[in-house]
Amino acid sequence: MKKPLLFIVAWIWAAIIQVSGQQKFSELSAAQKKLYKEHIVEGQPDGEKPVYVRQGYVMRYNEVFRIPDWVCYHIKPDYLNAPERERRFGSFKTDPQVPDPVTKDEYTGSGFDRGHMAPFFAMGGDRDKNNFYSDAEDRRRDPYDDSTAIQANFMSNITPQDPGAFNGSAGPWNKLETFIRKVLVGDNNMELNIYTGAIVSDPDHFEVVKTGKRKKTGIAVPDQFYQILIFKDKATKEYITGAFLFPHVRDRSDLPFEDLLDYMVPVDDIEKLTGLNFLSELSDNAQKKIESKTNREFWEKIN
Repeated sequence: MKKPLLFIVAWIWAAIIQVSGQQKFSELSAAQKKLYKEHIVEGQPDGEKPVYVRQGYVMRYNEVFRIPDWVCYHIKPDYLNAPERERRFGSFKTDPQVPDPVTKDEYTGSGFDRGHMAPFFAMGGDRDKNNFYSDAEDRRRDPYDDSTAIQANFMSNITPQDPGAFNGSAGPWNKLETFIRKVLVGDNNMELNIYTGAIVSDPDHFEVVKTGKRKKTGIAVPDQFYQILIFKDKATKEYITGAFLFPHVRDRSDLPFEDLLDYMVPVDDIEKLTGLNFLSELSDNAQKKIESKTNREFWEKIN
């Protein structure tokens, strides 16, 4: 390998490593605070708990369950310009910042997908404003945007998901990601902040991922997942939310609904399940107005 290429590779990983371990907002650098404020809107849902700040998302990681509690990411049309998931962007990577990090091999033979919480398709864009985009073949062109895509494949951004009924082509998780990517952002140029979360209902008794050799990994298998879409109307300056709650089913016959929007619930319902408080910096009246209903009629009109 030539020295210039070695330098570029080192630069990319330096960009990743400089993103610190879980820290409170007050402990973040100026650059990290800027990223945090891009992704988190109107307050962190669990107060001032330490988080990981990545270039493309912010995450609260659960070291006991070895999966994220929640991830929040900002998405706009330019961010859909992600590189192809091939070559160096096609593989999952151990997170260098996480204690007892999950490896990709811990999912091998388990029967579960390595499911992204912050989706890879939203990790593109010219984020450093240098007029270049990440490219799987050219390591020299845009190291910063390369590292954004690489961070999406950190195993800390992964949860175990059923590959058929839940995250397959007809699964509700896949349907919602497609709706976000193709319809909301792709066709309608919407800009959103999105929370994705995993719920382990019984922290004392939960299923864990087992490898093909039946080795227990300690990785918790969530029994429910949620996503909360947050849209700010540019005309009224008001927020509109769309919250979805999914059971983590393993068989299509166990899916309660066929229509994606039937999975919508008020944000209040997810707050009761998780103990989190989304949009906490808004007044109580403002939160009640947008979190006590599904706002389904707004999302139904978008096609």
